[in-house]
Amino acid sequence: MLQPSRGRLLGRDGGEVAIRPKALDLLVALAAAQGRPLPKAELLDLVWGKVNVTEDSLFQAVRDARRSLDDGEGRLLRHIPKRGYLLDCRFSLDSDEPARPEEAAPDSRPSLAVLPFRLLGKTDRAYLATGLVEEISIALSLFRWLAVIASGSAAQSCSADSGDMVATGARPGVRYLIDGSFADEGARLTLRCRLTEASSGRQVWQDSFRSDAGDVVDLYEAMTAAIAAAIEPRLLRAEIDRVLRRSTADLGAFDCYLRALPGYYSRTPRGNGEAIALLEQALARDPHFVLARALLARCVATTLWLGVEPDRVAGKNRTLALARAALAGDRSDPQVLALCGHLLAIIGGEHDEGGALLDLSLRLNPSSAEAWRLGAWVSVWGGDLDQALRRIEEADRLDPLSPLQADLQSVRAAALFFAGRFGESAAAARRSLASVPEATTPRRYLVAALAAAGDVAQAHLALADLVRLQPNSSISRTIAGHPLRDRGMLQRLHDALRRAGMPD
Repeated sequence: MLQPSRGRLLGRDGGEVAIRPKALDLLVALAAAQGRPLPKAELLDLVWGKVNVTEDSLFQAVRDARRSLDDGEGRLLRHIPKRGYLLDCRFSLDSDEPARPEEAAPDSRPSLAVLPFRLLGKTDRAYLATGLVEEISIALSLFRWLAVIASGSAAQSCSADSGDMVATGARPGVRYLIDGSFADEGARLTLRCRLTEASSGRQVWQDSFRSDAGDVVDLYEAMTAAIAAAIEPRLLRAEIDRVLRRSTADLGAFDCYLRALPGYYSRTPRGNGEAIALLEQALARDPHFVLARALLARCVATTLWLGVEPDRVAGKNRTLALARAALAGDRSDPQVLALCGHLLAIIGGEHDEGGALLDLSLRLNPSSAEAWRLGAWVSVWGGDLDQALRRIEEADRLDPLSPLQADLQSVRAAALFFAGRFGESAAAARRSLASVPEATTPRRYLVAALAAAGDVAQAHLALADLVRLQPNSSISRTIAGHPLRDRGMLQRLHDALRRAGMPD
């Protein structure tokens, strides 16, 4: 079944099938045609409206749709030479599906439009700039908290000066605009981008990207991944700042979610508690807000790691129940997949399932630094330390200024400790603590790394700091919170903590 109003494709069993937005729009258009082949030009108009894109965008949507349908040979979504495409299968098109009264308003998310890039100088490859606009829109649409709008009217009427951008952004209701310039310099292509707040013209971010003019597919992948990875965290921070400046009256569900993020980033008992309260408020306003439910599961898990949850079994059960409920609500959101897969592995010891969910998240959205960081933890727990370190480096490359940089250093400390690189592990733990001194996870690895390296005196001092922050710290509590696949790794941690003097 196709549910256009909810952006969902359902399989025969009623489960949601992961699909990219334009691929879903393509299936909706073909299903509505009821077996009649649709020419390429008609499909381009139905799926992209007034936005000018190349046929490459259509071919990508066809590939994505076939992947979601498990139709690698094109037997269901068929190409008819000289006539176009058709669906050679029955689809139930639930186009009049009523919106649930408790669901969030469709405009609750921040909206963004990617405008055509200005061409600098003469080039016979202007199609590259056009294609990049579409690819950047697709890459950003994979961050489901963000509404990416194909704003044809904005694209046609907006020029480079900020005054026009303000007027244009106000008309279609777009909150942010991305524009820039494209220069073809022969052996090198240069793309300059900026992110602007539409209502005020305030520039949020700008940067330039260069690539050798080699294979077009490689160019698109490299540049769009870099641009999406740079824009998403800056846009999220701008949204958090915007919401925090507003009055707390009449908060919507998404505003509650945004207000919860600083507490989630803090890794402190107080901040995490505030995040839990705000996420519960968001879900009270919108019970179908799946991302809020997944993040709530993560914050409940943090109460276990901080040692502030008195009933570990109840906390673990609530974490896993929330994660399972979030997955039941949406298995196509890469961020939900990453958060829940991480929890199933780290809290539940479900290494295969958690690893598969992280792998799927990274395939759906390889530009998410958060998914690479969470995937690193899953790799450590699964015993693949080389993969963990590679994922850490990718997360650091994508977002070196992440507010979760302390957690990235923490997982680096864990991976290096289990790899036997104790000096490097201690250094990574100290970098994490320099950002968040109240965090207990990196401090625990600092204790273990120092003891394993033979510096027992420093390990005792680090342990004293840990016990001051978390008085109930013990070996049994730590081991219970580490359902590692490799028992030898767990024994290494056990022995190091005992050498440091941690109570049983």
